[in-house]
Amino acid sequence: MKNLLTNSKYHLINKFESSAFKQSFQASLIIMLFILLFCILLLFGRLSVTGSAIGGDGVYYYAALRSIAIDHNLDFKNEYEYFHESTSDFTKNRKIPVIPEENSITQKLPGKYPIGSAIFLLPSFLITHFAVILLGELGFGIPSDGYNIIYQGSAALSSLIYAFLGLLLIYALGKKMFEPKIAFLGTLCIWLSTPLIYYMTMEPLNSQSLSFFCVSLFIYLWFITRKNRNFYKWVILGLVGGFMSIIRYQDSLFLLIPIIDALLSKKLFMIFTLLLSATVGATSQLWANNYLFGSPFITGYTGIGFPYLASPKIFYSLFSLERGLLVWSPILSFALLGLYLFIKRFKFLGRLLLFAFLIQLYIVSSWADPSQGDSFGNRILINSNLIFALGLMQFLKNFSPYQKLILTIFSGLILLNGVLAGLFVLRIIGQPY
Repeated sequence: MKNLLTNSKYHLINKFESSAFKQSFQASLIIMLFILLFCILLLFGRLSVTGSAIGGDGVYYYAALRSIAIDHNLDFKNEYEYFHESTSDFTKNRKIPVIPEENSITQKLPGKYPIGSAIFLLPSFLITHFAVILLGELGFGIPSDGYNIIYQGSAALSSLIYAFLGLLLIYALGKKMFEPKIAFLGTLCIWLSTPLIYYMTMEPLNSQSLSFFCVSLFIYLWFITRKNRNFYKWVILGLVGGFMSIIRYQDSLFLLIPIIDALLSKKLFMIFTLLLSATVGATSQLWANNYLFGSPFITGYTGIGFPYLASPKIFYSLFSLERGLLVWSPILSFALLGLYLFIKRFKFLGRLLLFAFLIQLYIVSSWADPSQGDSFGNRILINSNLIFALGLMQFLKNFSPYQKLILTIFSGLILLNGVLAGLFVLRIIGQPY
């Protein structure tokens, strides 16, 4: 009888905890969906005010998308000419100030940026294209040229959704290491107090949202398959790593995470499998490089180089008023402190993730233009947001007795990020339009 009562007691406790967990998860998901809706409204606001979803580097990414989907080639001549003649309703500037010169070897107009973004946005673009053609047949008269705001809006919305999926991956990974509440708060703070939300809504056709998604997916898959990864899982991880690498070339350095892991585990054959699969995933970019530049290993960045390899501008990348990671996103100071605490708890995993971030910081700081051009904050290091989020979650866990104070500070930093983004959009701060 005593055992029966004890078992009934534990059954009721487990049932209660399970119910509480489900309610907490549902509440977190509902809040995230409401914020997603807010982001979509911001994106539509951008579309309605400017009449466009693209600007800056996003024009070149979109030109590749449109060329692949509509013209079925990588000849960007008509896209570059179109955007050279187009002016922004908002800034009155040309979308492309100067048309690039043809490559001397291939006689092709160069595509400086990787085509990975175009590949990821292609499904939504093609669905939109077929829908526009159908509406045209029904007499709506919408041009099916791939340029108008319907196409741009569809691609931009797709990019925003990819970034949201990346946030869900962070939340899912966080729940495996922390309490659901901490995982939720860490995910929310990384979303709303870093440049990620700006690039999801104001510049969604730049590569930052997709870079964030792919890196988050890659690290998530690496983590959840570590204990029981077979040959096929190594292949999948490599393919994802290959696709990740053709969003932004520097994201390929995250492949070092499973490579180092495999080296220390003496799984040398799996490293070969990983790299071969990654090469297969990157095949489209290797072909594009050969077509545009005459070699698979020449890119639009070849010749620009890393003049600061021996003396990287790390202080500038972290603390400059122009692009300083910790100046524009001060919440990441707490994340880095949390990452130190995370390493004390998960020694190997933490050190590996910290190493991956430091490699990214070194590459950014060694680049010929560490200012990153017309950037809201340090946009390139958005790719490391999953690592920052885990650090932030650990910080919240370690200082849980002061959670109300911390959340008050973090709320202020979220508000600060929103104010800075608004000022940047209006060009009260940042480079003038």
